[in-house]
Amino acid sequence: MQLRAAGEMVIDLTVRNLAMSSAMAIHHQRNSDQTQQAGSERVSARCIELLRLLEPNLVKQRLEKLLAAIDGRGDEPFLKRWNYDPEQLMAIASSVNVVANNQ
Repeated sequence: MQLRAAGEMVIDLTVRNLAMSSAMAIHHQRNSDQTQQAGSERVSARCIELLRLLEPNLVKQRLEKLLAAIDGRGDEPFLKRWNYDPEQLMAIASSVNVVANNQ
């Protein structure tokens, strides 16, 4: 698979897309925008499927780094930049756990 050969760059981008789409699904839900919410949930599902196909050890390392930042044990600049609230961070962690539990 070509994407697996691309390594960490593809994994990093996919993990960030997973986080953003998970957080945005919450945002759209709050705004009662089911169409946008469904789109964000679709993107999250696609990211999860893609991450399952990529190099498992690199995916695990990247997901652990993201979870550490959510728990306040690490730094993740894009989380700070978008200023996600606790509910959005929980949604991101939940999506990460779906990937982790099926690796």
